[in-house]
Amino acid sequence: MKDFYLWCDFIERDFLEEGFQTLLKKGQIAGATSNPAIFAKALESKAYQAQIAELKNTKMGAKDIYEHLVIADIKRCAQILLPLWEKNKATGYISLEIDPFLADNVGASVAEARALFGRIGMPNAMIKVPATQAGLETMEHLAKDKNIPLNATLVFDPKRAGDCALALKKAPMGVVSIFVSRLDTLANRLLQDKNNRLSQSTQATLLNQFGIANALECYHSVQGVGASRVYPLFASVGTKDPSLPKDYYLQALKLEHSITTAPLEALKAYHETPSAPTTSIKHIKETMQDLGLDLEKTRPNSGYNPGRHSLLLPGLKAFEDAFSKLLKALT
Repeated sequence: MKDFYLWCDFIERDFLEEGFQTLLKKGQIAGATSNPAIFAKALESKAYQAQIAELKNTKMGAKDIYEHLVIADIKRCAQILLPLWEKNKATGYISLEIDPFLADNVGASVAEARALFGRIGMPNAMIKVPATQAGLETMEHLAKDKNIPLNATLVFDPKRAGDCALALKKAPMGVVSIFVSRLDTLANRLLQDKNNRLSQSTQATLLNQFGIANALECYHSVQGVGASRVYPLFASVGTKDPSLPKDYYLQALKLEHSITTAPLEALKAYHETPSAPTTSIKHIKETMQDLGLDLEKTRPNSGYNPGRHSLLLPGLKAFEDAFSKLLKALT
């Protein structure tokens, strides 16, 4: 597939020196992503414990310890990926997310993004910014620097996907991270609700299809901006439904001028035991609207909101919780 790339949605110190480089040498990945939840899990491994204990004995605060550890890993990953980046500037990136608690503070977000990028000191380090309304402004400021690759994360609806692509247009490289499986989790619950009046056969046909349909809409919104250095990136592609193949979303969203970042088990399934691509999607947009999943029908201030955009805040809260847990462990 032309201009389609797989990235690894995992980073951990020992893995970088072994499994990660094996995947890279085999041509199975072309970049990597991280987030607070990934680092919270990684820092529990034995690879970090001695250094964490040593740093705790200094006067460094928890966030300083976190940044010390994480920046070292991100820099090492960027060094490993640099030859790939030098050959093709659409590949070879590793992303690091700014403090999720800064998501609605433009000034603080811009300052932290610039500081992190400077401390990493690698041109292929990509700074990840949550796609809140303030996040769009943050991205616009950073894109004007013209030297910081950017990742707009937690994107769930086509309108916001297009807005992010516009905000990233002046960046040297940008990706719009479209989250997929979380929408299916929501949609499947609505499909199976006894009050939705859908037949069982219709329910069965539409299960695990909304995430793909929505991702395709987002993909076309990003492409419609016409920014060659901005790629749709499909994220949250680990399957939540145990009946699905591990590479279900990877196969369904294998598109030109796109990237998919995937957990290790999905990458393994894709390369070793690939499943058949998903069947064609029928009547999904109409059913989305009937179930209240159409963005224009959502009510942002009405409490429970079944719309696509309403998933952004819970997604951000999950990253905040992971970040808080991580900092607590480093205190």
